[in-house]
Amino acid sequence: MEPAQKVCHDERMSGEKILHLFDMETSGKKIPLSELGFSGDQFAYAVAEDSPPLTLTAPVFLNRPEFAKMFPAGQVHRHSPMVCAVQNCFLMGPFGYVVLPTGRLIRESAVKLDGASLEYSFGHFQKQLPGKHIPWAQAGGPVFSANGFSTNNYFHFLLDALGQMHWRERVPLARISKSIVSGYPLGSSHSFMDEALQRTGIAPGDIQAFDGTLLYCPQIIFPRRDTGASPWKVEWLRRRFGLDGRARGAKRLYVARGEVPRRRVINEAAVEKLLASHGFTSVNPGKMSLDKQIELFADASIVVGPHGAGLTNTMFMAPGGAVVELTHTKRVVWTYHEVACAAGHSYACVVGDFIGNEKEPLFGDLDVDIDALDAAVTIAIRAAG
Repeated sequence: MEPAQKVCHDERMSGEKILHLFDMETSGKKIPLSELGFSGDQFAYAVAEDSPPLTLTAPVFLNRPEFAKMFPAGQVHRHSPMVCAVQNCFLMGPFGYVVLPTGRLIRESAVKLDGASLEYSFGHFQKQLPGKHIPWAQAGGPVFSANGFSTNNYFHFLLDALGQMHWRERVPLARISKSIVSGYPLGSSHSFMDEALQRTGIAPGDIQAFDGTLLYCPQIIFPRRDTGASPWKVEWLRRRFGLDGRARGAKRLYVARGEVPRRRVINEAAVEKLLASHGFTSVNPGKMSLDKQIELFADASIVVGPHGAGLTNTMFMAPGGAVVELTHTKRVVWTYHEVACAAGHSYACVVGDFIGNEKEPLFGDLDVDIDALDAAVTIAIRAAG
């Protein structure tokens, strides 16, 4: 049990339940990165003060100015370069929550504290309780958990989890600890996880087994959970994927949706016809291995595609490229604007019409404004030189 003076008495309502939180920044001890995990403190954290901010540039094209506030220019500090160390705790759920024996959830271990995310994690735990004799597994030594939100998704795995492995180069104890990069089993249907680990040189022996249920950790190191791109994540991934110093490519790619049951581009044939006139080739990254995706996009200079995980691949282009995101009025977010800026690309956004159920905007279809797309591509070609 943590000392009384160390407890942050923060409570959040989740449905009809009260969530008890422990705040590392309020109740932990701030120490240098090199001492993290070695100081003997039960709760400690460090901040990489030299981490560069994410500098955003305004879109080179946006056909609906009412959404301009979603794409600000300037420096943002959305991603805190903070890493924590805790002794005697549990790692719980596919999103990698760190929970104390008293039942308190460490705030910095969660990207979201909304009821839906919490209920999902607790439900996952209840349905997949491991072990025949004890209700949890146990790590044999210190653990570094890069695990985060929805890592069975290509975008979230690469940028929210694998990209956090850069801390192993900065924190000595993390470097010699077993690592966790997902709360979903490796070697499963999500082949990109194993392919990415192999490409970045992380061996199976470096991985701590974790099935997203409950793992007792005598000591755990974890970065403050965040979601999305940052300069240090993108730099580490590009370097470990062997893309440092790669010459600019010349390919122009369209990330096609094709025959899918939801989030369709309903006028995709017209989109592809227009893009073909500008020298674009249609590709489907979801049908490729990770290596093929990396090599294909590393040879590109301009990528056009609908909002979705396929645009994650734009960080593989050499800096100086251009990204044109296609989306609809119910799904205008900064996700791929940040990826483009963190990777050094110009960004354009074509906002089309939403087709579908207003209650489920994430799964709705998109009707692309072809004239706006033509204008966006013309500007993107100019921006990419």
